[in-house]
Amino acid sequence: MAQRDFRAAKRYATALFGAAQSENKLDAVERDLGSITDLMKQTPALRQVWDSPLIPAERKKELVGQVLGQSIDPLSLNFLSVLIDKRREEILDAVREEIGRLADSANRLVRAEATFAIEPTAEERAGLVRSLAQRTGEKVELGVHVDPSILGGVVVRMRDTILDGSVRGTLERLREQMLQEA
Repeated sequence: MAQRDFRAAKRYATALFGAAQSENKLDAVERDLGSITDLMKQTPALRQVWDSPLIPAERKKELVGQVLGQSIDPLSLNFLSVLIDKRREEILDAVREEIGRLADSANRLVRAEATFAIEPTAEERAGLVRSLAQRTGEKVELGVHVDPSILGGVVVRMRDTILDGSVRGTLERLREQMLQEA
């Protein structure tokens, strides 16, 4: 996505976020945007209609209303109409991501991904969540992956931060240190 489109997506998401918060519909809007983008991934014909510059805006709004109108909140439907009117359909996925970030921030929630060499126990997961929550001062939602190539320990990705406590990472850092000293 071009930088200009990214900035536009942020502006649209911020406006939608503000409206959704003031109407106490943030959960509904977030859920709707997720459902809509997922539906478009599963239904290429719908994505094709959504992305097509050849379909007039009024016809496109009519089609979107027929397909989604009864299943999403009126605020979400109105937002889709605004995107169509402004010919900004291409930023929908980026708006969804930004709304998610804004909602997480408002809810003081951090999403973290942890990679372990072997499947962690429930106690290890809970301990990591407690440690990350203490470190960030926010609630932590943890996704777990297993990758034997890290040899042991854990690698955590959280926002723009990577915490590498893996055996492999430690060995690589030790190797670099030894090469610099040689």
